[in-house]
Amino acid sequence: MLSERAEALTLLKAALEHLEEGAPVLASSDDCDYFRKHYAPAKIVPQKAEPLPKPAPIEKIEIPTPVIKAEPAPIEKAEVQLPAVKTEPAPVEKFETPPRAVKAEPAPKIEKAPKVETAPISQPAENFGELRKIWPKIAPGVPLLEEIPNDEMAKKVANRWKAKNATAEISILAYHEPPAQRALLEQIAKAIDAVYGPAKIVQSEPIEKEKQWEAFLSVPHLKLAIACDYTLWQLGGLMQHYREVPAQGTRHLGKVPVFLLPDLSLYLKDPLLKRSLWKALGTVCQKLS
Repeated sequence: MLSERAEALTLLKAALEHLEEGAPVLASSDDCDYFRKHYAPAKIVPQKAEPLPKPAPIEKIEIPTPVIKAEPAPIEKAEVQLPAVKTEPAPVEKFETPPRAVKAEPAPKIEKAPKVETAPISQPAENFGELRKIWPKIAPGVPLLEEIPNDEMAKKVANRWKAKNATAEISILAYHEPPAQRALLEQIAKAIDAVYGPAKIVQSEPIEKEKQWEAFLSVPHLKLAIACDYTLWQLGGLMQHYREVPAQGTRHLGKVPVFLLPDLSLYLKDPLLKRSLWKALGTVCQKLS
């Protein structure tokens, strides 16, 4: 209803505005007056628009919160790995073909070359008769030797420095002692070196092999030689220089005094004997000093 009224009002307003603008009317003046008297425009009182009804209040609808059920976590299925089973293929039967018989051809014969016998070359006999006749005229001061001279003395002279460098003022001779006895000799050498003078262990085997005992005993700074009695008997080259005077109670190797030790195994069995050994060594070393 309200919409239809509003449309009618809008049409009337549009018609009045059109008439007020003075649009031309296609009629006579008498006709116009007639119509003006009978159809005078009535004043249209505008009606107030009725207020729209207020909307009804919207009721609050409480929406219940959905209850979420916790679903259990999916259980992972453990994969069980089964051991791989090796499947071996079925053995294939081998069909052996019989070998063909091959005829062996005879090897060619190789003819050996005939041996040529050669006569041995005769070497001229050594005859220095003519040279012996001429030699006194050429070099009268140089004698002719029938045999080649031995170079043993030259070797001794060449190796003499080794024996001289091996010596100390108090030299302790060692010769194939067991490890325990060798350790005892080293302790004796350290004790003498710390108290009485330079002491050193000397290996007897190379000196005996090269026959250098003369060079060893001729060193000026050698004052005393110490050796086990059984070591002295085993060294034939050194035994030639051994001299003993029982009346005076002296023992020498050449001109060098020597102190003979008994069997070293006795000192290892009874350590108390080391005291008497040290006293005897002390008296000998004090005489030298």
